[in-house]
Amino acid sequence: MLNRDSGNPTPLYYKLQMQIQREIENGHLGPGDMISPEKDLARVHNVSPGTVKKAILNLVNGGFLYRVRGKGTFIAGTSIKRESMRYYRYLKDFRSKEASLRIRFLDLKKTSAVDTINRNLKIGQKDDLFEIKRIFISSDKKPIIYTVSYLPHDKFKDIETISPRNFERVPLFLVLENKFGMPTISNKELISAVPAEKDIAGILKIPEGSPVLSIEMIAFTYKKRPYEYRISYCLTGSRNICREF
Repeated sequence: MLNRDSGNPTPLYYKLQMQIQREIENGHLGPGDMISPEKDLARVHNVSPGTVKKAILNLVNGGFLYRVRGKGTFIAGTSIKRESMRYYRYLKDFRSKEASLRIRFLDLKKTSAVDTINRNLKIGQKDDLFEIKRIFISSDKKPIIYTVSYLPHDKFKDIETISPRNFERVPLFLVLENKFGMPTISNKELISAVPAEKDIAGILKIPEGSPVLSIEMIAFTYKKRPYEYRISYCLTGSRNICREF
């Protein structure tokens, strides 16, 4: 039931909108969940159908909900265009066909806190992390990307129960969304050219010190909460990394 404090001038539709939004942001409603029909929401909160309709429309326009004709209204997942969520897209030029990449899962393990990573994830300085290592292999069977992701241990405690094959078949952001209801709302990246250190060079099968493209990324869910820190080392050579926004 909505708070109908007579001293609060906030419109009822906005109160209902924010109540539903908080339930989504706090994880009480997850991606793919269907919300109650508008007539039921109107009855439960003792408001007019028009009030409910306006609140729902604002949440749809804000990317929190989506409608399926004849079925209902559902909680939206990742709000970034799915094409843009393919972080590693290689093209020779603007007219060429995108290179096909295969993911090979290397390792998933619990690891101790890393000061800079914990700060980026806005978690306690001593909080444990999960570390996920993968490589991306080009059609000529050569490693082209080495990537390491870090996740807060406390938010993803059951991640070790996921089959390693899932990390090779499904993008990581979808694995996390489907298993933990953690949609991606935005990303932030830092890109630079760096010399490949010995371990990175060994994985990518290049001479130590060779230039690689370093991409640091933080992925955010609702309320700008970071949930993944990732660093990737990419070879460009005859191919270019493509970004679409």
